[in-house]
Parts: sequence; C-alpha cells; structure tokens
Amino acid sequence: MRRLTIILIAIVLPLVMSAQALPFVAADYSPVTAAKGGASVVETSSTAYAAFTNAAAVPFSRLKGDFAFGYSLWQPSSLKTNVIGLAGSYNINNKVGIAAGFTYGMNPEYEVFDAGGVSDGFFRPSQTQVNLGVSWRFIKYLALGVNLGYAGQKLAEKHGYGAFTSDIFLMTEVKGFKAALGISNLASKVKSASGDKFALPSSLTVGLGYSADFAQKHSIDVNADLDYYFHKAFTAAVGAGYTFNDLLSVRAGYHYGGKSVIPSYASAGLGVKFFGVTIDCAYLIAGKDSPMKNTLSLSAGYRF
Repeated sequence: MRRLTIILIAIVLPLVMSAQALPFVAADYSPVTAAKGGASVVETSSTAYAAFTNAAAVPFSRLKGDFAFGYSLWQPSSLKTNVIGLAGSYNINNKVGIAAGFTYGMNPEYEVFDAGGVSDGFFRPSQTQVNLGVSWRFIKYLALGVNLGYAGQKLAEKHGYGAFTSDIFLMTEVKGFKAALGISNLASKVKSASGDKFALPSSLTVGLGYSADFAQKHSIDVNADLDYYFHKAFTAAVGAGYTFNDLLSVRAGYHYGGKSVIPSYASAGLGVKFFGVTIDCAYLIAGKDSPMKNTLSLSAGYRF
C-alpha cells in the first residue's frame, strides 16, 4: 500500500533545504575545526578529518598520524541528527598524505501510515558519507590534494538518494603562512522522489591561515575560509586556537552562513593531548531561533 507520509517527506524535504540536496556534506563534524567556526581548509594542527576538507593539508602538518572517533549532536533544535564518525590521516615523509573518513547520522524516527490511515510502523531517516583523500607535495611549497567520496541519505524505506563527491585543492605554506584554493563537494545533481533534480552545496573555496610557536611552550594558529557556493551563496569562517605545551588547547571562532545550508553561529572548544591521546570538544552558539543552537561535537583519538 502507498505510504503517504513517506512520499511527502521524500518530495518536500529537499525543497525545504534551500533546494540543496545532501546538505550535511557542508557540515563540519571535527570538534577541532568546528570550534574555530568551521575554518578547516588549511588546518594542520589536526588532520584527522582532512578527507572531508582538504587532503593537501596533510603533508604540511607536523603530525605523522592523526586518528579520531567522533560524535556530534547536529542541530538539536531542528534536525536532531546524531552523527558518529571515524576518520584519520597519515603523513608520509611530508611528501604524500593519505586520509579517510566515515560518518553515519541518524534522525528521530517517525510513524508511517498507509493510504487507509493505519499505522504501518516507524522509520528512522539516516545519512552516510564515506571519503578517501590523497595528496602529493610535489615541490617544497606546494601540494595537490584530491578527495573522492560518496554521500547518501535515506528519507524513507524506499526513498533515498546519493551522489559521488569530490574535492580538489592546491595548498602552500611559507614560514607559517598558509593558503589554499580549490573546489569543495563537486558532484552531479541528485533526483528526488518527485523526479526533480537538486544540486549539492558545491563551492569555490579559499583558505588562509597562520601558525607560530613562541616561548617554547606556546603556539597559536589562525584560520579563515571563504566559500562561494554555485547556487549564489557566500559564507565566511574565521577561528583561532592557542595551545600550551602541546597539552591544552583553547579554540574559538565565528561562521557567517548567509543564504547557505549552514546558518551563522559562533563557536568555542577545548582540547587535551596526553601521551598522544586526544580529547576534543566544540560547542556552537547561535540565536534562539537558529537550528545551529547548542550543536555539540566530541572526539577521542590518537595524534602523533
């Protein structure tokens, strides 16, 4: 029998999301960069989630390896998505970088009714993203990175869609100053249950940053991202972090969302590293009517 609730959700949901399919590909589930307003493109102090941002950052990192298991409560006042993730990167002689990541998100279940109005059970929408990245630092000051992945969303038992995605970046670093240019979430359009086609939130992305150590036990890093989305939206993110003795980190930032799928928010977070074991958290601050309010990200991992 026809499941009217399912069909309505499968048709309407993409339209509600500013005509952008799979909007979660633009989300930042890394607590390190989420705490910096989502400014992630030139992040080198933590590269575990580079497969979702910019793999070209891995060869410029001082880290050899960075691995993390994370949890995010995304947009708890609206979508209420519980996202778990596993991600990591490996730096081979500051020449070649390898990164991989997986996220799985679950939304609250809803009751399904058949055409006669009789309950036909419950369904829980879900989302999945799998990415693999590789980068090559082909000269001292320049690296090329490519991410390839798949993102899919299941809105109902027989109604879901997905797309293969890609990111490509060039990145440079000179005396602590970092810059990157590339395209994020490049993908073909996906088709909804109604037959309409919707684009992913693809963008032309610029990243800028600066990192420095001073007085032996102190380090700072400042990042900024600028995105021009191909559906004519503009976003900007800026964030900074301070680390004491490679042990305790404090981070903060701001994200301007404009008309994009990720609304504006401020952010703050903390990180602890002890014998390589890391614990990081980020908390997003937004207005009472914003879906970003009270979004929380946590991760535990190993960084060396």
